[in-house]
Amino acid sequence: MSSTFGSFSTVRLGIYAAQKGLDVTGNNITNINTNGYTRQRLDQVSLVSSVSDRYYSSYNTRIGQGVVVNGVSQLRDPGLDISYRRAQSDVGAANGKLEGLNDLAGILDEVGKGDGEQDDGVILNQLNDLRDLISQAVTNGIEEYNSLIRASAKSLTDLFNQYAKDLNELVGKYETKLKDQVDTVNTILAGIRELNVSIRSADIRGDEALELRDQRNLLLDQLSQYVKIDVSYSMDPAGADLEVETLHIKLAGSNTELLSGEYAAELTNGGAPGYEMSLSELKNAEGRVMKGSTKQPLGDTALYGSLQSVREMLTEEGEYASAADIAGDKNAATK
Repeated sequence: MSSTFGSFSTVRLGIYAAQKGLDVTGNNITNINTNGYTRQRLDQVSLVSSVSDRYYSSYNTRIGQGVVVNGVSQLRDPGLDISYRRAQSDVGAANGKLEGLNDLAGILDEVGKGDGEQDDGVILNQLNDLRDLISQAVTNGIEEYNSLIRASAKSLTDLFNQYAKDLNELVGKYETKLKDQVDTVNTILAGIRELNVSIRSADIRGDEALELRDQRNLLLDQLSQYVKIDVSYSMDPAGADLEVETLHIKLAGSNTELLSGEYAAELTNGGAPGYEMSLSELKNAEGRVMKGSTKQPLGDTALYGSLQSVREMLTEEGEYASAADIAGDKNAATK
């Protein structure tokens, strides 16, 4: 009889596991177009009784008593996350730089060398016209060319003044853009911090909180467009011999922390002339400072991504970079 009832229990557990497996599969299929959704799988283990009954014989073969469902987990590759987020930083940096250069090209559309062999752009063409007039004046007598030279010089100065005005407006645009991106980064960090708190509470309750983790991964992907990040996880004690996961974010290739569990830093922009960046102390939502956390200035090469490209549009001088600029950044002369 015990064998018969044992078989019934095995079948019952199998039916339950199969039903849960169908539920997970259905959930995966219905969320195929959900932004940020991570495919899930049913975790199960074989049930083997560890207690011997009074009729147990050492000559009998012990067989499992069925299957036990012990949770649902995500099928997510950490290696792919790292590769994707690094690629996001590269794309963000390249797009930011390309947009800035296109904006400059829209104002300073001077593509030639001033040799007259190709379309040199408005300013170079005007300079060539002025040079030709001066040359003719020297050759033929300056009096009759005075008015022409004066008119050509006025046209040139008007162009310079207009370009200066347009460039000044472009500076204002990129100052606003830099501020907006700093605010966006801070909003993302605050959002991840709040999700960390919710996920920690769910872990303590024994809930996998997979949907919350999906939301957090989406924010991490967004953050990687603006700054290059390293993401890591640790298991920390939560009392009663329980350990829960804690997420950490650092600027890539450094020990500069952006976030640790329920604590997050805030990025600040010092504004002109250097647009110096710094990180505040790590704080939780209530404003409590994490022990050992300090305010940190960020050097010119600390950031990478869209945020750094926007910053470089305002600060870098390319071939006019000083020796001090190059000492701080070996690539300064090409930015």
